Amino acid sequence: MQRRAPHIRRALGTKLRLLRRDRGWSQEALGRHSDLSGKFIGEVERGEKSISVDSLYRVSVALKVPLRKLVDLPARPPQPPRT
Repeated sequence: MQRRAPHIRRALGTKLRLLRRDRGWSQEALGRHSDLSGKFIGEVERGEKSISVDSLYRVSVALKVPLRKLVDLPARPPQPPRT
């Protein structure tokens, strides 16, 4: 049984966006530095596309952060507060 984890894609995308913006880079600039398209970077940041380990490594090198910093994500999706 395959389990989908869209919350992981969204969490990874959010982290990627924060790190990219910390560098003052556009999606296109990160794409150039990591040999990926800016369009793909945007899709990953929005959680629309999955990213391979190889591409994620290229992004980590471009951002000059350890790969583990990108993949240190919550194991479960955040739960909405109880009312």
